[in-house]
Amino acid sequence: MLLAFRKGEALRHLGHLDLQRAMQRALRRSGLPVRYSQGFNPHILTAFASALAVGVSSDEEIVEAALALSEPIEAEDCLIRMNAVLPEALRATRVKLVEDAHPALMGLLKQAGYVAWLPGADAGALAAAARAFLAEEEVMALRVSKRGERLVNIRPMVHRLTVAEAEGGARFEMRLSLEEAATLKPDLLLSTLWERAGLPPEAMGKPRLRRTGLFGVRDGGVVPLMDL
Repeated sequence: MLLAFRKGEALRHLGHLDLQRAMQRALRRSGLPVRYSQGFNPHILTAFASALAVGVSSDEEIVEAALALSEPIEAEDCLIRMNAVLPEALRATRVKLVEDAHPALMGLLKQAGYVAWLPGADAGALAAAARAFLAEEEVMALRVSKRGERLVNIRPMVHRLTVAEAEGGARFEMRLSLEEAATLKPDLLLSTLWERAGLPPEAMGKPRLRRTGLFGVRDGGVVPLMDL
């Protein structure tokens, strides 16, 4: 079973481990025929498409839960049962029943959509920086990871980028690479655009982020992950 759900603003500071526990608890309470792991401490077999950073809300996250079906069940029934036990801020939006042989979500995931707001930002300067960014083939930026720091070309990882004035600041819509070989975090793109716009580093506030969707690629086109 693939379950799409939102992570609302009220729970945006919920960490991934706490989110996993909340979903496992809801699955147990739902009465769905879930499958458990073997061993001393059995747990429901679940896998999330992608971990969501603390402080980020989301319109659509996806978790895969293994079911042990002895008789047919409808996706709508699964959706109703889950929403009966989930809090409003983790409302399930869609269920898709798939075979065990369905590819792992993490392997299908290629891109993620985001909306970001920077309060008090100069939207005009940032929009100009975004247009210049998109016109280039190479934009080097310093990426920090567990392996250390290194310069990477982030331009190929940006598939969509718009900037507009909103709420007394700047609103960004982005679709960025999210896969093992190439992942671009929204914060790095925003700080790069801020620097290229010539704005003072100390004036940059903390962005408010929302993930708007998870996507794969089929026949050269971008497809919502739930539809693959």
